[in-house]
Amino acid sequence: MPTPKKPFPEVVKPVLIGSWHGRDAWKQGAKLMLNILFVSIIYLILSLLLTFDALALRMITALVLIATAVGYLYTTGVTAGHADAAFGEIMYLRDQEGKPITAEERERCFHPMKGLFAVLVGAAPYLVITIVFACITTLSTYSLGVLPSWLTRYTRQSGIGDALQYYQGRGGLELFTILRVVIRSMTMPFINVAVKLGDVATLWAERLSPVWILVAPMGYALGYAQGLKARTKINTGIAIGDQKKKRRERKARRERARKSAPERLI
Repeated sequence: MPTPKKPFPEVVKPVLIGSWHGRDAWKQGAKLMLNILFVSIIYLILSLLLTFDALALRMITALVLIATAVGYLYTTGVTAGHADAAFGEIMYLRDQEGKPITAEERERCFHPMKGLFAVLVGAAPYLVITIVFACITTLSTYSLGVLPSWLTRYTRQSGIGDALQYYQGRGGLELFTILRVVIRSMTMPFINVAVKLGDVATLWAERLSPVWILVAPMGYALGYAQGLKARTKINTGIAIGDQKKKRRERKARRERARKSAPERLI
């Protein structure tokens, strides 16, 4: 029975821990703000293209869209965390050698909470809007459309004017309606399912819009936190590659030595 190979030990290198709320974290938050907007646009376009009458199909489509968005931002977070961890290794060596490190360089190093802070910074404007909307949203009801311009002159006539007065009671509604459209667009996969469940479910989906906004960005925070593990995997892979290279070189030297050795005379 062959002896099982021992697993190669992980290569864990020390890193210099940076700041979770430094200038670099704010920069990551600004970039994440654009990523959240990009995800919202994708939510809207694909949700409109993939709208089905069946509730089950809507739920499946919503789950796929949300999982894709979370996966995209998770990968983005892992990349950022790995880059900061690699930079932290370099800064740690410089610190051990007694070389000066600027405050900006120290802030750029990996910190496990930097990803979460970047999420809060990037999602802040969207959270403010959704929280305000969640506080003022009401049950969706039917409302009258826009009064055609050619009927405006009849509003001053008795009888007909009284009936058309219903169209004049729409002041102050436009801003709320625009806000509702914006929020629904940003949380379309969730709204798409809720609409099929009824008006009450849609109301609760709108009230929970601050939570829905954070679902995809939290993937970034989780991904960034894996930065050290990602860097450890890279360092371990490099060490394994070096070991294999040395093994091949030793084998090649032995092969050359065997070929160059004089043949024995019988």
